[in-house]
Order: sequence, then C-alpha cells, then structure tokens
Amino acid sequence: MDGLGRPWKTDKLRREAHKLMATTGVRKVRLYDARHACLSWMANNGVPDTVVSAWAGHSDLGFLKRTYVHPDPQSLRAGSEKLAELLG
Repeated sequence: MDGLGRPWKTDKLRREAHKLMATTGVRKVRLYDARHACLSWMANNGVPDTVVSAWAGHSDLGFLKRTYVHPDPQSLRAGSEKLAELLG
C-alpha cells in the first residue's frame, strides 16, 4: 500500500518484490511464476480445490485446474508405481 492506503500498481509491486529478493539473496523470479508455483504446489499436495481457488481469486474450478494443476514428478512416479502394480 502506498502512503495513502491505496494498493500498489503492478509495476511498483514487481520492483519492490525484486528489490526484496536482491536484499535477501533469493533468486529473482517473476511474481506470476511464484504465484503459479505456489498454487500448483498447493493443488498437488492435498489442499482442496475450493481453497486453492479462493487463494487464486478464481470462482471457476475448471479454469483453476487447467491453469495451475499440473502433475509434479512425485505424482507421476506414484502413477507409474500404481500402473506397475496393476500390470505386475
């Protein structure tokens, strides 16, 4: 928020976030990518879709799943193991 309590514009938020990343020694990432990674992690680690959707600010669960829910290596490995059991 600025001095008058108004939300920062996107470019100001990005500059401040990148400044904070530099100060703390964290690798510089785009905020969009950080958001996507966080929501994907939540979705792949048992957080209910409705909760992830609320965090994302989306009411359409279909959009949420198409946009943020992608299989991670751990999920793919679990699927492969289950398939091996079935075919075993």
